[in-house]
Amino acid sequence: MRANTRRSVACALVALSAGFVIAPASGVSRDDAAALTNLAGSLVVAAQRLGALETPANLGHGARMVFVGDSLGGDVARGLIPVATARGARVVLKTVPGCSTIAGLPLTHDGTLIPWGPTCLDNLLGSWPAEVAATPADAVVWLSSFDGASRMIDGVLADTATPEGRARIAALTIEMSDAIAPPGSGRRVVLLLPAPDAPSPLHGEPDRRSAIDVERHRAILHLVVESDPTRFSMLKLDQFLCPRGVPCPAEPVPGIAPRGADGGHITPEGAAWLAPQVLDALGVT
Repeated sequence: MRANTRRSVACALVALSAGFVIAPASGVSRDDAAALTNLAGSLVVAAQRLGALETPANLGHGARMVFVGDSLGGDVARGLIPVATARGARVVLKTVPGCSTIAGLPLTHDGTLIPWGPTCLDNLLGSWPAEVAATPADAVVWLSSFDGASRMIDGVLADTATPEGRARIAALTIEMSDAIAPPGSGRRVVLLLPAPDAPSPLHGEPDRRSAIDVERHRAILHLVVESDPTRFSMLKLDQFLCPRGVPCPAEPVPGIAPRGADGGHITPEGAAWLAPQVLDALGVT
């Protein structure tokens, strides 16, 4: 995408982000919702618009899907593959563990560059987008926790705590979508929103920042969907993993503990439990 086009998209998305606020996720208490909204940087959209923004595409029976994202995306995709096959559909795995799927260098919470970020960026600028674009598919299903992180882009910070930063990251998401699911290709892009972390053996109770990060990521995906609802839709994983809202439980239903030792990743057993619900939500029956 040319620089002036990128700037135009980013400016349009900034205007959109300034024009509405994003309602907190269902199940969040009033006090927690207020705290999340304040800390996430004024994120609330008019409630009547949430249904349209957060309704996933109906891909239908026999859908061919190419799944992109990071290791979390890979967790979910590997659970989807056998279930989709049994339903007469197909999922092709094109995730890259540890890597964002959009441009820029992701940052940790303390502002440190992720050490392997440049290697990931080289991959993005290399053959990976063309490989995804060449994979026969009706839809790109996309899950990457790294894509919701603040990042350095050509030496400039895109901070997810600000409307400008979220708009810039949304523009990068659209830019990559144009490469892997070009306008006019007929491909839908379904953006999966990660759920906040659950309690885990490794980290104990989750850091409050996890829920804030997800709210900011949610705001970014709202901007992407708003840019072209005929191409983009989103599916929130918290409806399955955190059915009563935040804090997310270790067991979303009794006897089912789908998270890994870090409270964020999905175990193979968890992915097998999650897969039918995700495919049902996408109309892949």
